[in-house]
Amino acid sequence: MFLVIASSGMSQGLGGVRKGLYGAKRQVMREVNRSKRDANQMNRLLSNKKRDVDPASDTSEYIMWSMAPNVPNSGMIRDYHYVYTFLHDQQEYAFSRDPDLKTIQWDSVNNEFYKRIGKGEKLQEGTEVMGWHPYWMGDSYKEYRYKMLSIISFYAYDINPNTGAASNPDITDSLLSSSLPDSAAKYGTKLFLSVTSFGRKNNHKFLRDQHSRDFFISEVLAFMASRKGAFAGVDLDFEEIDSADAPKFTEFVKQLSSRLAADEYKLILNVPYFNEQNVFDYKALAGHVWYFNIMGYDFSGEHSAYPGSVAPINALTNQPSLETAVNDFLNLEISGQQIILSLPLYGVTWDVTKLKNGGGARYENSLPYYMIQSRYDAIYDPFYDALSGSFFYVIQEDDKRKMCWFENEISLDLKFKWAQSKNLKGIGFWALGYDQNSNAIWKTVEDNYGAELIKIEPIHTELSGTYGLAKAIVSHKRMIGLGFLVLAAFLALGFALSLRDWRVREVLFQSQGFRFIYGAVFLLMAIVGLQWWLNIDGSWSLIVGLLVGAIGIAIINIIFNRYRDDLR
Repeated sequence: MFLVIASSGMSQGLGGVRKGLYGAKRQVMREVNRSKRDANQMNRLLSNKKRDVDPASDTSEYIMWSMAPNVPNSGMIRDYHYVYTFLHDQQEYAFSRDPDLKTIQWDSVNNEFYKRIGKGEKLQEGTEVMGWHPYWMGDSYKEYRYKMLSIISFYAYDINPNTGAASNPDITDSLLSSSLPDSAAKYGTKLFLSVTSFGRKNNHKFLRDQHSRDFFISEVLAFMASRKGAFAGVDLDFEEIDSADAPKFTEFVKQLSSRLAADEYKLILNVPYFNEQNVFDYKALAGHVWYFNIMGYDFSGEHSAYPGSVAPINALTNQPSLETAVNDFLNLEISGQQIILSLPLYGVTWDVTKLKNGGGARYENSLPYYMIQSRYDAIYDPFYDALSGSFFYVIQEDDKRKMCWFENEISLDLKFKWAQSKNLKGIGFWALGYDQNSNAIWKTVEDNYGAELIKIEPIHTELSGTYGLAKAIVSHKRMIGLGFLVLAAFLALGFALSLRDWRVREVLFQSQGFRFIYGAVFLLMAIVGLQWWLNIDGSWSLIVGLLVGAIGIAIINIIFNRYRDDLR
């Protein structure tokens, strides 16, 4: 394939390159348009009623919103909505103010409320976006998109295999003296410490030395504790482990996980895209790590024999790919929700001059994304490789032909959607700063993982109209019940005192109906007052009220009869 590209691809000239690019974009944009269609369907569920929050006028602790009552789309309420709206008149909702609340949107179908904060302001719930800050990127962390990062890992704490201590204390100390922990804390981004150990010889020595392992664990815990509350855990990256040391590595991870958990730290384990000789016992480790981070890059690079995608979704038969890497976990029944898939923000350049004459290709260098764009984007149009879902440039520099494989916002968008189709917990980037905060790339992150709408609940609802009045009465019924009891007491007292006046007695003696109405009112007030004030079961309040009312009526009749006998 690459022989054809190198020979005929360049001979086609710029027109051929453009043709290849446009055809690729149509394939990829189909995925993008499908995502936009789904987003538009969500937006159509929301009514055009919204409440914009104005910081100048909305200065109170709560945001109030009055609007017409909700009428469901079906059922009896819809059939008699005129009566319903008459009873309900207006509904006033109160929402808690928070810093990212800009607009409240109403879902008229489900009668639910959402706050629209704008993509780029917050990640979707249950999603992780992770990035590594290499120490050599200096203070570039000051420009990172923290609102779109749930995890940031400082790279790196290198283990000295002879002692277990850090072999680069000047670098780790620079983290403690920097403002990176403060920046992460400000935006609620979890800060991890990336711990590395490379090389079979170094890993063998360290894993076989229990003293070094114990010392390392104590040292790394002390290091994180020195900046209290700054760290969320450790991001462990061991590369090139001999198969004979695999059991020791599993034992070490379990020991480290246990010690970290005791101090409420978490453990992320970086794993390669190809588990050679099953060095990583995923099944045994699953219960001891928070997330597995699949390093989904470097499929083609310095140690490869031919140029190709740095992070291919699919590959030729029997070749590793993102698909095979993720399936290694899923086939073991490890949930995708325990997997983060990290992707490259760099590309790889190859010298392919000799391919035309049947020679080989030579790895030249790796370049960060921003450098690839500045060098090649203005001059060349990229080709799209449908199998890997990646892009590459075919470059002519002096007497050399080159290929540069890389990921851009289109290929990353495709891979984000693929990761979501696999139900993965999230994605990661190696490494932050390599893109110089490319708006195109982070817009793709926002489109796939940003939470534009977040469901919110009103903390209080006021209903006006007849129904609203009834609801207000019920909400204050204990005080109203007490009022009824006071009125009932005054009725009884007033009746007893009024009998001292001969004119009142004369009226009462002549009208039995008056006495009945008077007694019924007293009885009703006693029943309602007892039930609402004591908040007791309705049947018991009725019994108690009847007894009290009956006793009251009996007393009234006794008093009445006594005065009537005296008159005789």
